[in-house]
Amino acid sequence: MTTYVTTQTNLTTQAAIQMGMAAIDRAQSLNIHISLTIVDTTGLPLASLRMNQSPLISVGVAENKAYTALSFRRPTRDWQTSLAHKQTVLAALQSEPKFTYLGGGLPVVINDEVVGAIGVSGGSEDQDIDCAQHAIQILLG
Repeated sequence: MTTYVTTQTNLTTQAAIQMGMAAIDRAQSLNIHISLTIVDTTGLPLASLRMNQSPLISVGVAENKAYTALSFRRPTRDWQTSLAHKQTVLAALQSEPKFTYLGGGLPVVINDEVVGAIGVSGGSEDQDIDCAQHAIQILLG
């Protein structure tokens, strides 16, 4: 029998808010100001937050990081290594308006299933990744 529908497990709004607050707590401990977006499996935002004094551009960058991490189900920074010697592919992906290879976008995986993604922007790449990882760790307990 052919199956015509699928079901997906998604983050809840409450989980996204919890993750967002955890990322902000980490940013405050690092003395940085970030923006963040958490998307569900559709790629649409469940939560989007901007700390006062975060760079204005970080709002869009955070959303792109979340979208890219979800789209490929891998951390955005991974693209820096995997495309280092593939300039044609890199150029093609960079022409996509929502693609970014900047670190700070991570898929959210629960029980081996991608249920959403988080994108953080405003600090260094390492700080953005740290805030995103912290948010996921808090969610997963």
